[in-house]
Amino acid sequence: MKKLYIFSYGLYPGQVTLEALAAMRECGAVYTHCLDKSTAARFVKLAPGLKLNTGLGREATARAAVAALERTDTVGFLTYGNPLFLNQTAAEVMKAASGAGARVTVFAGVSSFDALINLFNLNKFSLSGLRLVDAAASIDAPHFTPEMDTLVFVPEVLNLPANAAARRKFVAGAKAAYPPSAPAYLADCASISAAEAKVIKGTVGALAALLKKVHERHTVFIPAVRGR
Repeated sequence: MKKLYIFSYGLYPGQVTLEALAAMRECGAVYTHCLDKSTAARFVKLAPGLKLNTGLGREATARAAVAALERTDTVGFLTYGNPLFLNQTAAEVMKAASGAGARVTVFAGVSSFDALINLFNLNKFSLSGLRLVDAAASIDAPHFTPEMDTLVFVPEVLNLPANAAARRKFVAGAKAAYPPSAPAYLADCASISAAEAKVIKGTVGALAALLKKVHERHTVFIPAVRGR
């Protein structure tokens, strides 16, 4: 039976798991959507013949990987983080491979979520729990739970010109839920693009200014203000 493996380098090459390495060695071809020629050079010994799909859309990336199953029994797809944590491209590849009758195996990897737990020492979070928010999915109806520690992923969507109204709604909602002095952080975890983690501290009262500093690797962290 044809097989397609989806695995990850984590946030940087040093986080590749032994399980992922063993899976790579089984593959007749390995495709990736998240590396350029420079960063791909770090994987020459791990995945010989690595093929770059950089610049292709999600569906085209999936088609290219699945098409390789016509030439080899086992194809790998190399991505970042935990492959199915907020990764629409990996999900598209999995869907296409399943549709082609291939057996799909997804190997867990280190994600930004894991790094954030360490970065903010969330070994013990608020009594009401830890909340994960996809800013893109909730952009039309942001909701805030000040009794919970909250991580907001992909906040960069709020800075798209088309989402100016959504950004104002997000800021207004946060200000209504939290006191102005409540801390808010931007976290950029150590990754293949950044050797060290960087944290910018702000407040909910100045959230609009903080969001202006957001880039594609940032996550917003707002600690609970009640229920600790």
